[in-house]
Amino acid sequence: MFRILAAADLLPLWIILGLLGFFGLLILVIIFVKRRFTSLQIKKDEIDEQEAIRQELDRYLVPIEDEEIQKAMAEDELKNKK
Repeated sequence: MFRILAAADLLPLWIILGLLGFFGLLILVIIFVKRRFTSLQIKKDEIDEQEAIRQELDRYLVPIEDEEIQKAMAEDELKNKK
């Protein structure tokens, strides 16, 4: 009545368990190495929100060095204020 399982029937199970074991050990080694070597840890430098915004804007905005464009922009600002 009871069927004896052949080794071929358990092959997918062993493959899945082997992969889970391999990646589990890999994760444990990574955790151990990060705790053991402090130089690999991520350091969080806390800066205020205004400083973070300024750094982002400095990264994207390029100062205008052309004098003609600066004059035109200054004239436009004067026109818009009136």
